[in-house]
Amino acid sequence: MAKKFVGLLGVVFILLGIIGFFVQFDGIFHLTPMHNIVHLVSGIIALICTTSEARAAAYAKIFGFVYLLVGIIGMFTHEFAGIIFLFADNILHFLIAFASIYIGFSSSSMLRNVPKNVTH
Repeated sequence: MAKKFVGLLGVVFILLGIIGFFVQFDGIFHLTPMHNIVHLVSGIIALICTTSEARAAAYAKIFGFVYLLVGIIGMFTHEFAGIIFLFADNILHFLIAFASIYIGFSSSSMLRNVPKNVTH
């Protein structure tokens, strides 16, 4: 489950990172060059982590908590490290954070429940 989620997240972030350099989403989302670079790097790392379910689950957990922190920061400031936070950005950051954390921990618990060396 985490591999599919993280793979989809990776593709979406890479596309968003590229599109953000050419299309302005002013008024709803505010994508600065730094924001686009963060999306590209996050997407590339996500795709690298889809080599196994365990890596994808770890990425989802770490990424989820990072995005939770980004959402919290966005509630208290309009700009941080070259990234502009609008209301819609904050909502999206929280949604991505909660989904990622849920997927990461759900996948981890499923991995722990799989019996090892089962012989019939």
